[in-house]
Amino acid sequence: MLYDPYSRAIQEDPFSAYRHFLEDEPCTYNPKMDFYALFRFEDVWRATVAWQTCSSSLGPSLENRGQLPGELFSIIGLDPPRHTRLRNLVSRGFTPNRIAALENDVRRLAAHYLDPLRGEARFDVQQAFAVKLPMDVISVLLGIPEADRDAYRDTVDRGLQRDPDTGRPAPENLGMLGKSRAYVLHLLAERRKQPRDDLISVLADAEYEEADGRKRRLSDDEVAAFTTLLAAAGAETTAKLIGNLVVYLSRHPDQRRWVFEDAAARLPGAVEEALRYDAPSQFQGRVAMRDVTYHGVEVPEGARVALVTGAASRDRREFPEPDRFDVRRRPERSIYFGHGHHLCLGKSLARLEARVAMEELVRRWPDWRVDESGLTRTYQAHVRGFHNVPLVA
Repeated sequence: MLYDPYSRAIQEDPFSAYRHFLEDEPCTYNPKMDFYALFRFEDVWRATVAWQTCSSSLGPSLENRGQLPGELFSIIGLDPPRHTRLRNLVSRGFTPNRIAALENDVRRLAAHYLDPLRGEARFDVQQAFAVKLPMDVISVLLGIPEADRDAYRDTVDRGLQRDPDTGRPAPENLGMLGKSRAYVLHLLAERRKQPRDDLISVLADAEYEEADGRKRRLSDDEVAAFTTLLAAAGAETTAKLIGNLVVYLSRHPDQRRWVFEDAAARLPGAVEEALRYDAPSQFQGRVAMRDVTYHGVEVPEGARVALVTGAASRDRREFPEPDRFDVRRRPERSIYFGHGHHLCLGKSLARLEARVAMEELVRRWPDWRVDESGLTRTYQAHVRGFHNVPLVA
């Protein structure tokens, strides 16, 4: 069986394929795209932190063979020790106090999108709410003016889209991430002159020490790369998480009722189960730094390797009855937010947004139902989720 993460079949339903690979081909080779893939939880868990063997230095895109420097993808395209220094620096924008302080803004933004929908018998909760809230939250964090947010969200979203038949970005979308980068550079130039209380200003003024002891500030390219990472990897995945929660809780009404009988205690567990059950980020790209063998398959030095976290999160060796959605599940380990030095910086923000989004949604529509016939999926690099989620109030 061929594992092609960009194919229409895998985008629509990867899990039947995952079951095959988890049991029969835990390490496989795709000759069409020239990469290897690991599926089992323990393999992905170990490879995530073994940067001397599975390096992040070419970034997450499996197509990149050195045409683009890994640092273009910000910290997800770097290994220690440089990764550690830059991560420690940009993490100043994600302190517990800074994230907790955003909750009122998240609720205000949620109300802004949901209140006008009251009285509607049917609406697309994904397009009207889920895709807008996370990018607005990222925009508040970064300091992107409200008037520019729709355009910025559109350029990032289109830059991630893939043709489901070819697996490649459409020609008209190739320049979208470059367009969003140019916009960030414009904001950065303004913040260097007039700092504000936002993350772009924090990054513009941040200083760190190189390995040789020299101190320097982040370059414009480094700030733009990290900002694009936040928008592309943070906002898009959180939007898909919210849509998944709406759909899977609708499919399991008994579990939904149980969760919202005590949302403060039980909703966080439902968020974690949605992340495990159908991870918005299904795989991460690495490059082999030496010849290595997995399950009898020789992976040569220089080969691209996909760490398939979507499959790892369905591995029966780690999760009993992995294909069952169960909001009461309390696993000992998880891999959907990464692990070790590549643990997602924005994990607390994503959890906050998902929790608030569901609290505000159920406050207005406690008995929502999803019209399954109207569900459609996106076709984006790395990101899996719904494009349309028709909600019947």
